[in-house]
Order: sequence, then C-alpha cells, then structure tokens
Amino acid sequence: MNARKSPTLSGAELRHLLSVVMPAVKAAGEITTTRQRRVAIQRKLDGSEVTAADRAAERLLRRRLALAWPDDAILGEEYGGGIAARGRSWLIDPIDGTASYVLGLGTYGSLLSLVIDGEPVFGCIHLPAMGETTYAAVGHGCWLLRDGGRPRRVHVAAPLPYAQANTGLTSYKQTDLYRPAGPWRISSLIGSIGRVRLVGDCVQYALLCRGELDAAVDPRMSAWDIAALVVCVREAGGSVSDFTGSEDGLLQASTFVAASSPALRRAMCRRLAPR
Repeated sequence: MNARKSPTLSGAELRHLLSVVMPAVKAAGEITTTRQRRVAIQRKLDGSEVTAADRAAERLLRRRLALAWPDDAILGEEYGGGIAARGRSWLIDPIDGTASYVLGLGTYGSLLSLVIDGEPVFGCIHLPAMGETTYAAVGHGCWLLRDGGRPRRVHVAAPLPYAQANTGLTSYKQTDLYRPAGPWRISSLIGSIGRVRLVGDCVQYALLCRGELDAAVDPRMSAWDIAALVVCVREAGGSVSDFTGSEDGLLQASTFVAASSPALRRAMCRRLAPR
C-alpha cells in the first residue's frame, strides 16, 4: 500500500518555520541539559517516568509555537491537546527517552512535528546532549545541523541485505520477550537480522537518516513520537510503516519500523508478525 501524499510547505514557509522552531528546540534542550543531574522523577499512570524538565521543556515549546501560530492546534505528551482533522497541528515530545535521561545518559532528544490535515509535513529530532538536530520537511529533504556548523543534507545508507543490516531497538515491551508476552516476535528479528544494537528512542532514527544504521524498530509508540520520524526518514530516502507493514495512518499506529529500503522494512515486518 502506498502512503498518501502529504501537503507541503513552500520555501518561504519553511524558512519562517525554522526561524521559530530551531531557537525553540535549542532553548528547550538547555532546560533539559541543565536539569538532568538534579531532577526529581515521578511516575505517570502508565508507569513511565516523567520529570519537571519534561514539563518545563514542553511549556516552553508550547509558548513559542502559540506565539508564532496562535491558531494552530497543539498535542504534547505531558499536557495533552489534540490533532485537528483539518488544518495545522503541532506535536511535541519534550524528552523522548526519559528512561535514559533520568539515568544521566545523553541518548535522549526532543521531537517536534507539524501535521497538516492529518499528515506529517515537518519533523525535528533535537539531541541536546549531542549538540545536533536532524530536521526535514516534505519535498525539502532531510538535514543535519551540528552546533556551530551549517546544515548538510543527509541520506540513508545504500541498501543492505536483511542478513547484514544493522538495526536499532529501543524496547522489547509488547513483544514475545516481555512478560506477559506481547504479540510481536522481536526474538525472530533479533535472531535473524545482521546486528541489533540497543540504541534507543529518537537517537536511532537520527542515525538511520544519515546512514549509520540501516533500520530501527519500536514496539510501543505514540503520535508525538511517530510524526517527526516519518518525515525525517522518508525525506532521507528511507521507508517507514507500522509492524503490520501499513504505511498509511501512522499517527494512529502504536508500532513503528523504519529502514533504508522498502525491501528491508518488509522483511523485518514479516519476521515481527505474530504466528
């Protein structure tokens, strides 16, 4: 099934967007990096961690977006909201990888995306501890910006056979390795694909976009996780779907797989499928 064509931004619209978004994600990143070693941890109803830094970073991003685009809808992991069926919506995950963040690791990031008429059109993966940002807009390519440098366009690696592919994995929740066991056969994937590394969260997709990983999988995702990744991976030349192989309606999906080629992604989905 082919993915539905997304709306696009003009060059002028994208330049204006970047003039707001890039300083905003950097400011949000300064909040998270300065608070990382002294932040209190709480538990949400689903058992996942949340910190005051998550909430402060999301509040800052919401303020910046609302000031620039007061009519746009906003959906964030910590303060909710919604996605407009028609028109523009922003999706925010202020700290993607809070489990790593609370351990003092630098393998976390912020995800910010713009959705128009229900389709992701812009995505940003900001990795504050690493000093870099990967961003993309439909029709404008995928770009890597490192602190103090200039943006450079990035692409996924040349396709490799399934048995040679290097794959990132965040979690095994909702899979056959978890207890109680979930439906997805992550054990089949791990036992057959070239190499698996527990890279984690949005970091692995930034690596995929610039050709340092060949694929990445996540068995437990939300719309604010997925939207930015869809745009970045596709604009870098990669292929994305949920674990069933569907490329459409990904903002409603709870699983996500991305790869440097459609053939590799489809092979991964076949391995992941329940018996």
